[in-house]
This record gives sequence, C-alpha cells and structure tokens, in this order.
Amino acid sequence: MSDENATPDLLELTRGAYEALNGRDFDALVEMFAPTSVWDVSRWGLGTHTGLKAIRNFLHDWFDSLQQYEVQVEEMHALGRGVVLVVVNQLAQQGASRRVLRVRSAPVFVWAEETIALITVYPDVEEGRAAAMRAALPSSQHNIDLHERIVEAVRARRVPAELLAPQFRIESRLTPATDRQYHGAEGLREWEDDLFEAFAGKVDFGVEKVIAASDSFVVVRFTVVGRPLRSSDPVELRWVGVTWFRDEKATRAVGYRDQDDALKAVGLAA
Repeated sequence: MSDENATPDLLELTRGAYEALNGRDFDALVEMFAPTSVWDVSRWGLGTHTGLKAIRNFLHDWFDSLQQYEVQVEEMHALGRGVVLVVVNQLAQQGASRRVLRVRSAPVFVWAEETIALITVYPDVEEGRAAAMRAALPSSQHNIDLHERIVEAVRARRVPAELLAPQFRIESRLTPATDRQYHGAEGLREWEDDLFEAFAGKVDFGVEKVIAASDSFVVVRFTVVGRPLRSSDPVELRWVGVTWFRDEKATRAVGYRDQDDALKAVGLAA
C-alpha cells in the first residue's frame, strides 16, 4: 500500500488523536470531533456513539474500567478522500487483574478537513483495510463496488440487508404485467424468489455491463440465463437496472426494459 498521495496533515492529526487517547486527554480528543461525528465500535459489541456528549461518555465509561491502556500504532496510511487507515495494538489491563490483554485492530478514520467525521474500529484488520480502501475510492467506483456486492449476495440467494437503506424498494418496469414494487430487505428476498423460482436447475445471473455510474447511482445491464420450468430450452433475459445510493446504502432499484428509459431516469438521456 503506497502513501504517495498521502496527506501529511491528516496523518499528523491522527497521530495527535492517539497521543490524546494514550494521555487520557479526553477534552483534547473530543475537540477533534464535530457535533454529528460518530465513533462506531459496534463490531466489538460496544455500540455506536454519535455526537460529542455520547463520544465523551463512551471514553469515560471505557477507560474507567481499565487500570492501564495504551495504543501502539503499527501502520498508518492516508488513502485519500479524508480516509486514514490505522493498524494498532491495544494493550489493556482491567481492574485488579495482572493480565495485560493485547488486541490488534484496524480503526478507520474519515476526516472532514481537520475534523473527525467517523471512526470505525474493525476487529479484523483485513476487513478494516478493505473497508478503508473502498471508502477512499472515487464515489462512482465505490458505488459500483457496493452494487457488485449486492449482486453477489443475490447470486448466492442471500439478502445483503447491511447494504440496504431502511426505505429501500425495488421496482420492475419490464412489462405492464410485471410492474410491481418490493419493499425493504424482505422485499428483496421476495424479488429473488420471483426471479429464480421461474427457472429449473442452475440459473446464471449477473451484470453484463456497467453503463453509467455517479456518486448517487449505478446503471447496469443484467442478464439471466436458465431453463424455464415448463420448457426444455434455455432462455436468456436482459434488462437495464438503475440502483440509487445514499450514505453507502442502496435506497431504490428499478428494472427497465429499455436502456434509454433507464438513462432518462438518471438524467443522462433526453
């Protein structure tokens, strides 16, 4: 991983955050956050803390339970788009215990200028590394990658609820007879059932081509190849799908029979 495009200021600011943390200078640390900032330690079972008061309370509650705590930085990389990946070893001693726990993790910082907008702490270093690299991608490519993860989940007959916004809906506009809306994660599961249960045996489903992408949508051509239940001959179906994203989650997906209709929906055709 190269630091050719690293922003030295962000690395310095991140080092300063760890100096404050190791020194238990919570006032200095909390000053680095904004009123809407988030410290996400949910992967450790410690919750997600939003806002200055919640972050300060979390720090006090966590450190009050520790007799000793130190973070040793192993790696630090500024990846662009305000993203800093840190690999750390945490040394902690609780209460009267003489045992010092050593835990390796990957905090991912997202900076908005000189303010921490988000810290997400990953227990799995490689998961954190991958998440940081995705977050640092140009937004159009990032949405393409998110879309591919959704497609892979559908191909595996799994519902990627973690990638869907609460208000997510999927719509089919392929023919008047198939016009229908499905809502939420359960709606996506129902859509999967309607799609795959029309075929017997193996079904090949995937993206044939990415047509367009931006920081808010992805337009792709889908293909499905399989043998219908009441036929011995395989068929190949194609349609153009638009998926809209906000805050790294899919909010809506619409299937169109015609590419021009799909492009019109995102303002790319007259």
